[in-house]
Amino acid sequence: MIAKRATDPSRFARTFVRTDSARAAFSSCLSAAGLGSGDTVLLPSYVGWSPREGSGVFDPVRLAGLTPVFYRLDRSLNVDVESVEASCARRPVRLVLLIHYFGRPDPQAGCVVEVARRHGALVVEDEAHALFTDLVSGASGRLGDLSLFSLHKMVPVSSGGMLAANGRGLAILQRVAPAAPYEGAPWCFDLASIAHARRANSQLLAELVAKLAPAACPLWRSVDPAVVLQTYPIIIHRGCRDDIYQAMNATGFGVVSLYHTLIGEIARPEFPDSHWVSRRILNLPVHQDASHEELTAMVEHLAGLLR
Repeated sequence: MIAKRATDPSRFARTFVRTDSARAAFSSCLSAAGLGSGDTVLLPSYVGWSPREGSGVFDPVRLAGLTPVFYRLDRSLNVDVESVEASCARRPVRLVLLIHYFGRPDPQAGCVVEVARRHGALVVEDEAHALFTDLVSGASGRLGDLSLFSLHKMVPVSSGGMLAANGRGLAILQRVAPAAPYEGAPWCFDLASIAHARRANSQLLAELVAKLAPAACPLWRSVDPAVVLQTYPIIIHRGCRDDIYQAMNATGFGVVSLYHTLIGEIARPEFPDSHWVSRRILNLPVHQDASHEELTAMVEHLAGLLR
């Protein structure tokens, strides 16, 4: 028999808690999960730092007195699953962090979660860049126990974050005190329309950047249609990335470099591919305010600098 309407509130339920930022969400997650001094957490080997902001991912780990261990990524920022397996087998790991860089879930995310679960570790998905990939497409945020969000990186607000939970993460989330209500929650925006605009802008940039080869190329050859990017990452092969970054911003094209400086704990000899990306990456804007004409002019200016 089938009822006239759905009546089971537990089916596909998902709980969100407000936080002041994604950084605060991660700190609350670590505390509520009972992680403390000496506990080991497994992090990807591409974590940035800046003098003004510190490190949103690493600062909560350091302040909690946790022991960080890093797993390898390749030059496309894809996870080396064997590195995750080896790290979990070598020592007890309490938590494994998956970062969906620039809004793209790792192709091996499912394998990473399987390894973590087999070794009894919690899985946290860092979705600071993947708000739309999660909430609009549902292509991330469903594998881990908890997910972190940053609002100001994806919608036009000044601050705010969220922490979400699945399955066994619900018990942890219940121990997190919500932040005060803030203006501009993601539900105040037409998320589907924003996602559509970002996808269209990303597709245009993919076509334009392809013409810059071999001086520059996209970080990824293709992106799944379900992915909604935070920025469009490219790799600079000709010229100094830092000089190009300065020249682009001086002209009014707001590019960024995520992450131009890696935290000191990620040593170059041990993680050469992470440092290779860090020295060459440039992130182009794809946000909903950018028109196709502006994006075309931006890439034309970049082409001139590469020449």
